[in-house]
Amino acid sequence: MRLLTCHIENFGKLSDFSYDFADGYNAFVLPNGAGKSTFAAFIRVMFYGFAGETKRTELEKERKRYQPWQGGTYGGQLTFTADGKYYLLSRVFGKTAKGDSFRLQDANTLLDSTDFTEQIGQELFGINAESFMRTIYIGQAECAAFAATDSVSAKLGDQMEETEDMASYDVANKKLADAINQMSDKRSTGKLAKLEREAHVLAQELRAKTVVQEALDTVSSQLTAGKVRWNACLAGKLPEETEEKEAASPSGQELADTLQQRRNEKNEQRKYKGITGIVLGLLVIIYALLAAGKGYRMLILICGGFSMIAGACMLLGYAIGRKKRQPESKPVQPKPLSEEQQKQRASEMETLSRQILQYSRRLDELESESDTLTEKERKLQSLNEELITLREKCDIIQKTKAFLTQAKENYGARYQKPVMDAFRRYYRMLSGEDGTAYGLTATFEMERQEQGMYRDMGYFSRGYQDMTGLCMRLAFADAMYREKKPFLILEDPFVNLDEEKIEHGRAFVREIAKEYQVIYFTCHESRA
Repeated sequence: MRLLTCHIENFGKLSDFSYDFADGYNAFVLPNGAGKSTFAAFIRVMFYGFAGETKRTELEKERKRYQPWQGGTYGGQLTFTADGKYYLLSRVFGKTAKGDSFRLQDANTLLDSTDFTEQIGQELFGINAESFMRTIYIGQAECAAFAATDSVSAKLGDQMEETEDMASYDVANKKLADAINQMSDKRSTGKLAKLEREAHVLAQELRAKTVVQEALDTVSSQLTAGKVRWNACLAGKLPEETEEKEAASPSGQELADTLQQRRNEKNEQRKYKGITGIVLGLLVIIYALLAAGKGYRMLILICGGFSMIAGACMLLGYAIGRKKRQPESKPVQPKPLSEEQQKQRASEMETLSRQILQYSRRLDELESESDTLTEKERKLQSLNEELITLREKCDIIQKTKAFLTQAKENYGARYQKPVMDAFRRYYRMLSGEDGTAYGLTATFEMERQEQGMYRDMGYFSRGYQDMTGLCMRLAFADAMYREKKPFLILEDPFVNLDEEKIEHGRAFVREIAKEYQVIYFTCHESRA
């Protein structure tokens, strides 16, 4: 690509200004304030317009800065060649972007061209305005401020025959970062932080569940007891009688007497059983004798009869004695209540009615509170499950983001070598040194090795920073545009160099002008 001609209608202090560009080296040696920076800005704005206006203050806005001092049409024309075609680019600028106009024509026929849109800078150079300012356009005292942008990385990727556009990395990385921020437990607005706060509040509230359950059991018991006493009173029993019945239980002495009585009965039973056994034994002997002979038959019959009568009498006596020992149960007739007792019962029933009502109401309240706490318990369980799932998701996203970052660094390392090779070539041309002391970080930040340690360029003089920055910009331009070289705008890049380095600088500019069209601005003939 080459610039051919330009005409400035009005732009800043420049008015009705025209220039024809040479193919190689174009030097503008003008005093300070003559409009060198304005001319350089015009070339850039013709391709990119006034970029980033909303991010600037009123004093920083270029549109306002370069408004014509003398009035008239704000803009101009620029002719250039690209891919064997010739174009006429025209722009007119208004007070705001809405007042801007853009036109692209075939320079030979003056017919409108649709090869490029109003975003011609992005389309033609393959990089955005910021990246243009960091590579192709080297402003005054800006050599040191070099940093590889994502647009530069994407352009390098295209030139390195990579199918993945690095610009897509930015989109993906931003989405991942936004997702992490939305879920983060470190940010008050993060979903994890909100859920954790909610879970904490629920856990604090659920501490009261045990107290509520205990109160619920107590009130339920009180209500049951109150109903029992009320029913007893309703049946005609006095309160004290009910209490006595509820509290009644056999004493230790009563239990001992009962046990002794049962033991006596068993002994008596054994005694009568023994006598009965003797009688039955005699009967057996008698009948045996009868079977043996008939001489004593009458005597045996008399004795047997007597034994049977005696056994029957003994059994009858045992039965009568047992009956005497068992008290007869008589039905207990309730005592009629006196008037005072009836009043007492009525008062007690009234009191019990009030208590039962109070217990019922309190029981309803406690049951409602218990139900609420149970629902909160289920909600807390659900929150904890959601927190587990969300933490797992957040962890996966963080690992994915870290993986993409590492992939980008690895990808960058693939083309660091050709960039560093070009850097060292330019650095030898400019300084006479081999440049082996310099290196690049994974993010393309320049470092210089001193005393066995790599140090940031901020530790070194401004002259060293300018040289390394200029060489690095040109190295990236080489890597991005291997075949179709663009023009380069150099706005007095050697202002901080000593006389020896300036001599190398002049030779350096004429050397790179063999490959690039160089538009060089300086205020001093010695640096031209």
